[in-house]
Order: sequence, then structure tokens, then C-alpha cells
Amino acid sequence: MKKNRFSLKMPAGYNRAIHAAVLILNLFGVLMVISASMSTDATNGSLLFAGAKELGFVVISYVLMIFTARNFSFKLVTKYQRIISLCVIAVLLSVLVFPPVNGARAWLRFGPITIQPAEFAKIWVIILVAINLGDKQRHRVAKTWDLVKEPLIFILIFSAIIIALQRDLGSAVVLLGIGYMCFLVPSNRKLDKFQKYMTIFLLVGIVLVVFLGTETGLHLVESILNKIGAHDYMLGRFKSSADPLGERYGDSYQLFMSLVAMIQGLDAGLFGKGYGNSLNKLGYLPEAQTDFVLAIVVEELGIFGILIVLVGYGVILYNTFKYALYVKLERDKIILVGVASYLMIHFVFNVGGVTGLVPLTGVPLLFVSAGGSSKMAIMIAIGLVQHVISNYNVEQKVLAQKKRMEQQGL
Repeated sequence: MKKNRFSLKMPAGYNRAIHAAVLILNLFGVLMVISASMSTDATNGSLLFAGAKELGFVVISYVLMIFTARNFSFKLVTKYQRIISLCVIAVLLSVLVFPPVNGARAWLRFGPITIQPAEFAKIWVIILVAINLGDKQRHRVAKTWDLVKEPLIFILIFSAIIIALQRDLGSAVVLLGIGYMCFLVPSNRKLDKFQKYMTIFLLVGIVLVVFLGTETGLHLVESILNKIGAHDYMLGRFKSSADPLGERYGDSYQLFMSLVAMIQGLDAGLFGKGYGNSLNKLGYLPEAQTDFVLAIVVEELGIFGILIVLVGYGVILYNTFKYALYVKLERDKIILVGVASYLMIHFVFNVGGVTGLVPLTGVPLLFVSAGGSSKMAIMIAIGLVQHVISNYNVEQKVLAQKKRMEQQGL
């Protein structure tokens, strides 16, 4: 029987818990975007448009998730991997012809719609590592470099473009983090030294980040950013993280108001001030519906709002990592670990940013923050997860049926 590629039905064997968590988080996100879009000059029409736009992104993203879960093909992407990688580079470079947004040239603009190509590059990084390191035939190569060069070179090129040309440090850090986690998955002896070196680089990076939060570190950051011609907003993000109260009406304004919103929400009780009752979104907290949506969630819904996000993320991550232990093929493990890392890294940088634990990076809270690109990208990634899980569960079901038939002597 021929498979219907354009069906809106999830494939057999998909994980229902992940599916439910994704739907709940997306719908919760639509409600919070509508609430966060309220401002002193907001009208019923503008709120309706914000809600309809976000719901439209959810619907499109949901369809993309199902299509990916049903139709993704390792064979196809392996065949055209270099062409796809070159296309990703071309699209990342194409944003340079569009005007910058918040100091970064990271968006393609088509009328009222903007697309951030870097979000989709993150998915391709996961797939690229999976098809190069997860294919058992590739493990016969003589040298480590021959094994890692394809994904490593393209990941570094992607990151260089995003940092140097787009001025989007947050997306580059996330992309490198995803690539790092994917490279750690394969259990190939040829990769042992490479993986150890990467771990050393990570530890050095963590120490460096802590150092950059000090006064001496900030002076060093300022010197480096000035030499490479970076924008002042990058330095401002480091300063605001190091001292949120120091420039509360300058570089630290957004972070300071974010902390105020969350403190007020927690003080209001278990359920916060109530849905729609945030005061800080009324012109006091810029980007309330995007990077700082968590502050509005906490202000309006208190601990209950935090739990919705934490439980939703927890369900997705638990089930994804669980199947990463179950599946046999390393390429499947890389996909699952890569997508889980994608979700975790975004969560850490967004929550850390709005609470002042790490510098602000402009990284959205996936599923909840407003934005079509990030929503479509993570839903395609979830589609990859469901594709792997579906194939595994169907295979296990077939094996169980064969075993029962053998036991019955058929």
C-alpha cells in the first residue's frame, strides 16, 4: 500500500506524550503572545492580528512537523548534503541585503513576514553530523579528519557567517553548542581524541564566560568588540548581565524590568497577577512577546506558569533522551540528542538571559515566544524526533509479532 506523503495524520508508532506536550506549549505560547502584545496603544484589531498571526505560525509549523515525521529520508539528504549545505550558506549570506533589526542582519523580510535562516541552519547541523558520523560505512575511513571534516567545516562556516556578518552571537553559540553535543554521541575509537579535545574546549569556554563577567573581562570584551567593529549592543548585553542594577536606565533596562516583572508575579501568589494583568508589558518591558515572554508568564501566572513550561519541556526531553538510549543506529541517536540539545540550549540561554545569569543573546523560548522562524524550525526538529521514534516502535512491534509467531510454532 502506497504511503500518503501529504496526510495530516501522524505516522504509526509516534510518541503521544511528546505530541501532547508540543501542542500544549504551542497553544500556551499563542495565549501568552496575545497577552504580552497588549500595550497602552494596542487595539482589539492589533491583538486579534497578533493572535491570528501566531496561530497561523503554529498551524504551518504543525503541518511541517507531520510532513517531516512521515517523509524524512536519510538516503535523500545524504545524496544531496553538499548541495543543501551550500544552499544554507547562500541563504545565510542573503540576509546581508536586508536592513538590520536590533543591530543584527539576521532576517529576510517579505512584507510583514520575517524569516531568520539561522534557525533552520541549526536543524541542518544535526542532520549533517548524523549522516556523516552515524553511517556505519563511514567508520571504515582511515583518518579522523576524513570522518569529521564535512560537518565540521560547514558548521564553522555557518557560525563565522552568523557571528561576523549577521552580528548574531546568540544563534552562533546555539549552533556550535548543538554541533558539539552531536559530535559527542558516536562511539568510534577514531573520534576519541577529537571528542576529548572538544570537551577541553568546552571547559575552557565555560571558564572564559565566567571570566568575561568580571570587570577585567568586560574591558577585554570591549577591546575585542571594538577591534572587530561590533555594535555597542553586544557589549551592553555583557555589562547588563554582570551588573543588572548598575545601568537600570541604560544597557540593563530590559533585564531590570524583566526581574521586576518576575518578582511582582511571584509576590502575587501561586497564580501570579492573573492572565492579562501584567503592568510591565504596557511599555515598560520591550520585546515582551519575544525574548522576554517568560517574564510576562511569571508575572501573570506565577509559579503555575513556570510549571507549565517546565513540565512541557520535561516531557519532551525525557522521552527524547529515553529513546536515544533505546535506538540502535547512531545516526538516530545523534538526531535525538541533537534535537534535545537544541531545546535545552535555547532554554538555558533564554531563561538565563531574562534572569541575568548569562548575557542576553536574543534567543527565544521555543514554543512560547512569538516568532515564525523559531517555531517552524523547532517543530521540524520535533518531526525528526517523531520520525526516528516511529520507525523504532514499528520495528519493535514487527519483531515482537515475529517472536510470538515463533513461540506459537507458526
